[in-house]
Amino acid sequence: MNRNVKLHTSAAAVDYHPANRVSELIPTASILDRPLTWWVSLAFMLTTLLVPIIAVEVPPLTDYPNHLARCYLLAFGTSDPVLSQMFSVHWQIIPNIAVDLLLPALMHVFSPLLAGRVVLSLCLLLPTSGAVALSCAYFQRRSYWQIAAGFAAFNVTFLMGFMNFELAIGIAMWGAAAWVLYRERFPIGTVSFGAVVATLAFFFHMFGFCFYALLIGSYELTVLFGKDLRTLPDVRHATKRAIFLVLALVIPTTFYFVSPLEQIEDAARWPHVAQKTANFFGPFLDYSSAFDVLTIVPLIAFLIFCVTQRRARISAAALIASVILLVTYIAMPRAMKGTYFLDIRLPIMLGFMIFAGFMPAGLTPRQRIASGILFAALFLARITFITSVWMQSQRDVDDVRQVIASVTPGSRVLAADVVCTDNPAWCASMPISRRLPELTPTYWHLAAFVLLDRHAFWPNIFAEDTKQPIVIKEPYRDLQAVDSPPVNYTYLALDQIPPIELKRFPFLTGWSQKFDYVLVLNADGASNLDRLLPNQLQLVDRRGIAALFQVRK
Repeated sequence: MNRNVKLHTSAAAVDYHPANRVSELIPTASILDRPLTWWVSLAFMLTTLLVPIIAVEVPPLTDYPNHLARCYLLAFGTSDPVLSQMFSVHWQIIPNIAVDLLLPALMHVFSPLLAGRVVLSLCLLLPTSGAVALSCAYFQRRSYWQIAAGFAAFNVTFLMGFMNFELAIGIAMWGAAAWVLYRERFPIGTVSFGAVVATLAFFFHMFGFCFYALLIGSYELTVLFGKDLRTLPDVRHATKRAIFLVLALVIPTTFYFVSPLEQIEDAARWPHVAQKTANFFGPFLDYSSAFDVLTIVPLIAFLIFCVTQRRARISAAALIASVILLVTYIAMPRAMKGTYFLDIRLPIMLGFMIFAGFMPAGLTPRQRIASGILFAALFLARITFITSVWMQSQRDVDDVRQVIASVTPGSRVLAADVVCTDNPAWCASMPISRRLPELTPTYWHLAAFVLLDRHAFWPNIFAEDTKQPIVIKEPYRDLQAVDSPPVNYTYLALDQIPPIELKRFPFLTGWSQKFDYVLVLNADGASNLDRLLPNQLQLVDRRGIAALFQVRK
């Protein structure tokens, strides 16, 4: 091994074991110490992650149906005589198009819903396996703790349907693993490959590019600070490494400054401190706060035990990256540049770094076996719980698709919502699959099926000029919502609509003259829907979560 590789090995990890020696996670004589056993365990974990996706046709992920609808337009919209009158394709430099690049192509091979589940599988597998690969690169060894990265797979950003983000951070960790492994042996090839990864991560999602830059930049710092920078040769070496790092990142950085995203001006908004604190645990949150505690407490207790008992090994590069992520999370607003839930993405990256940059060391055989059994049981319980919730949510999907069966192609459908603030008692008792605690409802975009199934228009499709590669044509463009959630159904009956709501939903003025149907979601939370505006609306069908009205002309 050459000098640089040795420097990387010593600089990449800080050993907290009393003997300053890393012990294997399992006894040498045990069958668990065999590489094949580790690979089988990894394959089992990754396969288990797919169980919920295999079990259902449409997972209850907030933004997912909207992504499906947009990609359906990219795949078939230009050739469809109805949809082509509503939308057109508009490609440009957008750092948020991973799904738009992958899903339309797959829709030409599989059915739209099956293609969507294939991409969702990638959203789970890329970040999880990327964390494992990055850990192997940092420590140059395998550990069963790496396989525990599966705990972070069903994180809140995945459950909110942030598919571009999930794919991008997966690419970032895989790319960073390659950088750590090969930067010293093949500098020119690694930098060239790194430039490709950085560009791909940029187009997948801006956060993916930033994460990749942080990971490889942190590694470069560990190498540089492992040397004496006081002499001129070392300064030259540092300058050379800095130039190589810039070369790997310069192309996507340039793309950002010429992209429409850079030109967006929007005031930053911060969440409450309580929200900030709760969302810090985003890597392990799901549909039930009680079940979240069951996962989070043992994981944190194990980490604290390993560190306080000096039975942990931590990658220096990962430590630098994690501290920067933590500080950035504290300072990051919730919304900026027209993008929401910005800050919550930082803990997701930090969650994967727990499994990539931390490794238990020096545990006794009994501790290894006990912790392995505990975490395996918790992981299987988590997957079982999520699968159960997803299977229960299919009734809502079926109800929506049955209710809209009479919607005519080319018609205009206004999506409305029975919001929780209007009926708190119902909110407390509605199916848990409909809401992520303290975040968003998961049913908001089920109205996307009016486009997917019926080729009709609805205002809330993701079609912003600066963020998506589709645009809405006239006269439908005047019906576009500025905000993606459905409108509060009570506003339909108001003579004077609040100005802030008119800004979000400009079509509300004279809405009955602009739309053919009204689709009310979370409809079982309102008891008076049958009598909703009888002079303007005629109830067509009502099933569970959905109620469809035809506008009287």
